[in-house]
Amino acid sequence: MAKAEWQNWSGWVKAQPREIYRPETEEELGRLVAKSHGTIRVAGSGHSFTPICQSDGTLFSLEHLSGLISTDSEKKTAKIFAGSTIRDLGPLLHAQGLGLINQGDIDRQAIAGAVGTGTHGTGKGLKSISAAVTGFRLVTPNGDVITCSPDENSDVFHAGRVSMGSLGIMSEIDLQCAPAYALEERGGRLPVAELFDTLDALRDENRHFEFFWFPYADDVLVKTLNVSDAQPKTRKRAPDGQDGPADIAFRKLCEISRYAPFLRGRLQRKMTEEGGSRYAGDAPGRSRWSHDAFPSDRNVRFNEMEYAVPAARGPDCVREVAEHMRRCGVNFLFPIEYRYVAADDAWLSPFFERDSVTISIHQYHKQSYRKLFAGVEQIFRKYEGRPHWGKLHTLAAEDLQQLYPKWGDFCAVRRGLDPDARMLNPFLRNLFGVS
Repeated sequence: MAKAEWQNWSGWVKAQPREIYRPETEEELGRLVAKSHGTIRVAGSGHSFTPICQSDGTLFSLEHLSGLISTDSEKKTAKIFAGSTIRDLGPLLHAQGLGLINQGDIDRQAIAGAVGTGTHGTGKGLKSISAAVTGFRLVTPNGDVITCSPDENSDVFHAGRVSMGSLGIMSEIDLQCAPAYALEERGGRLPVAELFDTLDALRDENRHFEFFWFPYADDVLVKTLNVSDAQPKTRKRAPDGQDGPADIAFRKLCEISRYAPFLRGRLQRKMTEEGGSRYAGDAPGRSRWSHDAFPSDRNVRFNEMEYAVPAARGPDCVREVAEHMRRCGVNFLFPIEYRYVAADDAWLSPFFERDSVTISIHQYHKQSYRKLFAGVEQIFRKYEGRPHWGKLHTLAAEDLQQLYPKWGDFCAVRRGLDPDARMLNPFLRNLFGVS
């Protein structure tokens, strides 16, 4: 046990817990949960931008409950410790001939945090990471351990796959995987009008498609990933958090824009031009194993808001967001990110029974995000958006129960497991309407 201040990755969320525990076994985790004081929360890599991990009571880290437990080569499943980061899982699964079905372009998250907040990648027919969970073990707020699957404690399974750590602490997770596969990256620049004319084709003709739009630019940056038979190239990655040349250059531009906001339009157009240049020519794209192809090493810190809107309404929503960002007068430099996620059945998944488009906006961590995000959030709400649970939003229980058909069922499961709300900090109490 050690006492220390904790903060999230962006630095905007801080906590001073009474106790910080780093258990090494599930048994130890259960004992510590049972005797813990005050609010119990778990922190992975701190890559959630909401105060979801804050606690003035007990904070757990699962960094020692990490790694691959077992795999089933016939079923293509893996049993993993919940503290494993997605980055560490990639090579471990690959060594067993497996890969995650999909993942996002940041892989520093702990898998339990990614599952618990509905984290995702992009692809019209591909679901979130939470949807790949076939079972898990949960340490309940009284220290007991239960096994959850579609056949055992099924209500807890359906509620717990996306639960923000409000039901207890996951210790082990079973994941449906895919045979190891390689992906080829392609992309480039497209004029905004051409993008929206060809958007459906880009979505339908690629396993993974997304675009990045600097609102002051006339073009967007598109990126595709498709399964490749080409020999994958080895990717040498710097240690997590170590700046590369692109990080250093972008951070300098963020600092310039802070003090010379009149340059933001020129800088955004320049970044769009240079960002598309790496795809120039007719040469084949880069082919890499999936765990190397998905992630981007983003080390320039930011805060983020993301909402999932019905897929059919995505184009209208993102155009309105971009127009607002140009007109609102707030200084910003990061692009809008636009991705596709297929419907799933996890009760509090932003994609519950709804094919969706996710739209993300970012703000450099040294600049206030509140005014920019507040205006964009009004647009997201107009389009029936559901917030990403790990990213900034202002919705509370009365708003959320209108967006999630299973909201009442989830809250009943939560009360049954945690009647004293030991797992709820003030942020989560507001979210679930618990006084």
